[in-house]
Amino acid sequence: MILKRLNSALKTLSNSKIVFQSPKKNKLLIFDDTSLDDLEHVLKDMSYFVLETRIERIKKIYLNFKVIFLTIKNFKGNLLSAYLMSLIEIVNPKIVFTFIDNSYKFSYFARLKHKKYHFVALQNGARYEQNTLKYLKEKKIYTMKYYKFFIPTFLCFGENEIDDYKKNKIQVNKFIKVGSLRVSNFEHEAKKKKLLIKKPIYDICLISDVFAWDDIANIENIRVKEGIVKLWKFLIKYSKENKKKFILATRQRKKTFKIEKDFFKKHLTKEEFNFISKRLYYRKEKFKTYKLLCQSKLLVATLSTTLRENIYLKNKVLACNFSNTKLHDFPLKGICALKDCNYKTFKKRISKVLSISKKNYLSKIKNRFYAIENNKISTVDNVRNQLESFLK
Repeated sequence: MILKRLNSALKTLSNSKIVFQSPKKNKLLIFDDTSLDDLEHVLKDMSYFVLETRIERIKKIYLNFKVIFLTIKNFKGNLLSAYLMSLIEIVNPKIVFTFIDNSYKFSYFARLKHKKYHFVALQNGARYEQNTLKYLKEKKIYTMKYYKFFIPTFLCFGENEIDDYKKNKIQVNKFIKVGSLRVSNFEHEAKKKKLLIKKPIYDICLISDVFAWDDIANIENIRVKEGIVKLWKFLIKYSKENKKKFILATRQRKKTFKIEKDFFKKHLTKEEFNFISKRLYYRKEKFKTYKLLCQSKLLVATLSTTLRENIYLKNKVLACNFSNTKLHDFPLKGICALKDCNYKTFKKRISKVLSISKKNYLSKIKNRFYAIENNKISTVDNVRNQLESFLK
């Protein structure tokens, strides 16, 4: 492990630009440059400093006496953390803002410095970690670090997160329901480009959940992988029997699809694999997946955030948790969710969902905005307004 970290550090040093000066002060610091492009509309015309927090993504290293002095002062066993803390102190932001709400590094810094800086996290995706962590704690097979997670201000999807975090005793000082930024970005671009969604061209769209589950769920008695494979097999069988237009949206782009492809090959028969191979939709540029959702009569998945977002878009979904636990249950009940069952029950439910109108389908879901808030203003504008208010 030490050699691996050393090798990673040396690689970063060799590929990064050394800047012999300190970063400039700024009221807004973006913690972690991952998914920065999703914040384009939120941060438009705003001044901010981007803190690259992942060693493999660091492109610029600040190096002078002040940085070295503060890094030594902040060192508590982790050199990268000490270096990042020194940059935060030099930039001296009013807000430390991240779109990676499940970042333990962000949580670590927030716990140390939340009294000096305003730490704000915007929810990036559906979170099932809290349920898994509680389960591991009950089984006495958890790591203590997970229970120190902390978000001072959480801009979350909706009421579901508030209930989940409180139930699982995850420390959050303040919740603000803002909805999903990514689906809001899609709506923004669709309006801007006058994107017209034609009538559905697919009956069923399956979102690949390969490795979407948390690493901490990779234990034998949490059978999430087996449940997901079972869902695929049921869907393939149903689509073939009923001659449905089926498409599978991958989690990866075509160039990086090998790991996902190997997973398919390992868990499907040759015939099943050939069936989906002809119906793959590789992740492409921004918002294309949302367009695909709107072009499909029904979205099916287990873990994907798009399940919640698609209901927000007033489309049909069927969230199938075929594992042997409640850890990955969909936050909404009724026609939109299905627990582990046999093929006959699955066939009956999916046929019913496909046969009824969207209006009829949505009327059968109580409190559908529980999973993603439907504010009067867009999530883009809401998040921007929140940041501007914090900066005052």
